Amino acid sequence: MERRLSAKQKRFIEAYCGNATDAARLAGYKGNAVTLGAVGDENLKKPRIAAAIKVREDNRLLKTIANREERQQFWTSVLRDEITDDPQNMKDRLKASELLGKSEGDFLDRTQISQDPDNPVGISINVNYIDVEEE
Repeated sequence: MERRLSAKQKRFIEAYCGNATDAARLAGYKGNAVTLGAVGDENLKKPRIAAAIKVREDNRLLKTIANREERQQFWTSVLRDEITDDPQNMKDRLKASELLGKSEGDFLDRTQISQDPDNPVGISINVNYIDVEEE
């Protein structure tokens, strides 16, 4: 028979942000820091709690990271000068959105290779010789 999560365990999951001791305290468990730490560690080892925390964190990431459409809308509004903002703040926001766009694959680097008809292998080697006079 599958056991349900207790109310405290549900509160622990909601309160967990990387610190099991704090999450245990916020969830309503009682005891000193050592006891709360042990309870928090024990909760993290329970598969159902660990899975629920992972789902919660994944959902939080999905909500906090601007998706491609949001980034493109932002870049378009900047291009059209629809956003009035402090220049330094705008510079930082543009850089942040650019880096996020790069990490999410918004920009693709393309390399064009053309073949020289006189060199079917496609490799050119230039060798320069320097004459050194012997003394």
